[in-house]
Amino acid sequence: MRTAVYALTLAVVAASSFPAHAQVAIDEIRAQLFLERSGKLSENLVGTKKALFNTVIGEGDAGEPADAILVTLAFTGAKNTKSSDKIARDLASITVKQQAKTGEKILLRRVYGGFLFGETGRIHKAFLLDNATCAPLEIEVKVGRSRKEAKLDFACGE
Repeated sequence: MRTAVYALTLAVVAASSFPAHAQVAIDEIRAQLFLERSGKLSENLVGTKKALFNTVIGEGDAGEPADAILVTLAFTGAKNTKSSDKIARDLASITVKQQAKTGEKILLRRVYGGFLFGETGRIHKAFLLDNATCAPLEIEVKVGRSRKEAKLDFACGE
C-alpha cells in the first residue's frame, strides 16, 4: 500500500513539474511605419484616423518617407506555459492582403506556434512589410476561436 501511495505521489509531482499547454488568443495588432530619414517607428496606426496618402514620399501624417510597416502581434495565454506547435487550435494564422489595381493580392501568410508564455502571460511576434504603403492593407490574425483584424487605408496618387 505504501508503495502505491509513493508511486502516485511521484506521478503527481512529475505531472505538475511540466507546464500545461496554454490556450492562445490574439490580444492586439500594432502597425508602425518605418520612417526612412530618422530611422524611427511611427506611432501605432491601427485604429487611428491618420492620413495615409502618399506616405512613400513623406506626405500625409508620416512627415517623412516610409514604405515599410512593422507589424507587431501580441498574444495571451496562461502564465508560465507553452502552447502546442502541433495542435491547430494553438497555431496562429496570419494573412496580410492588399488591394491592388489588378485585384486583391496576398502579401504574407504565416503560422506561429509553440508560444512560450512567461510571468505576464503575454508574448509578441513581429514581421516587416516592405513596399506596402500605396494601397489598402488588411491584416487578419486567427488562433483558436480568437480573431482580430486591422485595416490600414494607404493610398498613393498625384
